[in-house]
Amino acid sequence: MVDLDLEQYFDTVDHSKLIQILSETIHDGRVISLIHKFLKCWNYDKRRKDYK
Repeated sequence: MVDLDLEQYFDTVDHSKLIQILSETIHDGRVISLIHKFLKCWNYDKRRKDYK
């Protein structure tokens, strides 16, 4: 069994590099755009909760 904390992983990963790597295998720009928006939203929501 592997126990991972993905929330902390996405806090530290370089989103630009991740999008670049994903773009090499995912050729649908709409999917890449959706992933990029998800990552931005994730960070925004995380920061908002940290300041409360």
